[in-house]
Amino acid sequence: MLRCPCSLARLPRLAVLVALLAITACAPTAPKPIPTPQVPVVTIPVPPPPPPSLGDPKFDAFLAQARTEALDAGITAATFDSATAGIAPIPAIIAMNANQPEFTKPVWSYLDAAVSVRRIRDAQFMLARTGEVLDRIAAQYGVPKEILVAVWGLESDYGADSGSFNLFAALATLAYDGPRAGYAKPEFLAALRIYQEQHYALSEMVGSWAGAFGQSQFTPTTFLKYAADGDGDGQIDLWHSAPDALASAARLLTEQGWARDQPWGYEVSLPNGFAYEDADLDNQKPLSEWTARGVKTIGGEALPSSDANAAIYFPAGARGPAFAVFANFSVILKYNNAASYALAVALLADRMAGAGPVHHAWPQDERTLSRSERITFQTDLAMLGFDPGTPDGVLGRKSRAALRQYQKSKAIIADGFPTAALLAMLDADAARKNQAVTPDSPAVPDVRW
Repeated sequence: MLRCPCSLARLPRLAVLVALLAITACAPTAPKPIPTPQVPVVTIPVPPPPPPSLGDPKFDAFLAQARTEALDAGITAATFDSATAGIAPIPAIIAMNANQPEFTKPVWSYLDAAVSVRRIRDAQFMLARTGEVLDRIAAQYGVPKEILVAVWGLESDYGADSGSFNLFAALATLAYDGPRAGYAKPEFLAALRIYQEQHYALSEMVGSWAGAFGQSQFTPTTFLKYAADGDGDGQIDLWHSAPDALASAARLLTEQGWARDQPWGYEVSLPNGFAYEDADLDNQKPLSEWTARGVKTIGGEALPSSDANAAIYFPAGARGPAFAVFANFSVILKYNNAASYALAVALLADRMAGAGPVHHAWPQDERTLSRSERITFQTDLAMLGFDPGTPDGVLGRKSRAALRQYQKSKAIIADGFPTAALLAMLDADAARKNQAVTPDSPAVPDVRW
């Protein structure tokens, strides 16, 4: 039986398959779909958003105006924006700026703290510890090293307390509103210049609530005038470098007129019947004239023979100590314009040099007048025709001069020192004058028509 081989049987089907493939290959290819063109993205420049409001429109307005002024003065936008980023008014500073203390510390209490046993001990330690640096600075500027250490101690407790407020936030808080705005705005702009020129880390630019900073407690404008490189490293860092702080203080005092090798003053004794109305910090007379008026050293000896001018200063009235003070005392006032501060610096310097305490007793039985009583003091003086200036509770030189005139009119010691007894006398005199000026209104007659 003959069998048909399988290869031959499949031939017709293979031919059909080949034909179909040929037909498919010759068929036209379908066109590919055309992709939809994409719309080009156009970027429209958008200005950066304004800084977020800090919750106080007046503060925001101050910063905006200050930015314009700063840029006009050569401060870069980057400097301003970096220094002010995130700052806001500081509530504690607002409170201190607005509220004056009701009571002021009497001078003897202030001196007890400023020239305390601890402060003297620390001063002597710092004098020994930084002796080589101090000797060099004292020789360069002519200011005694004891005076420099005393300033250092009173300003920052020898660097232990130089402030903790952000310097820009503190000054902006004072500058945007309140009684110190006129002082603080130039200081704020000066702080920006310091930041731009000195490249300090912002985190280290801290100061007191009033905007003073560093171990010498300079304000920014004072820094720009008097800061000095005391350690010779090519930089000025009042926060961390004691030599820089001491040299800067010395430069300030020298450029304000410190007289080399001359004393600040010393305690004196006054004779009975002394004309206290002639004794005031502004009333400088030759030392020989005070000698002729009976003024002697506290030990009862004649004053040194000198043509130097001196004033007689008694910080607690006729019952307290008296001092003959020279031009260098006035120079200390240029550092801080408070006579009690200048006296504290001078006495602390003397104590670290080995001098004893003040000899004459302080009138510690006198009570401190409250601010409202001091305002009444000024109001009474004005009512009686003695001009004390604006009744603000600050008994400055004009108020003391008016008080002296009143005391002279009553034939009592004209020392210009306000006491509770004097206030009672003033109250009574002012009430009598007020009664005489505005007598009781006559009764209105009962007229019937």
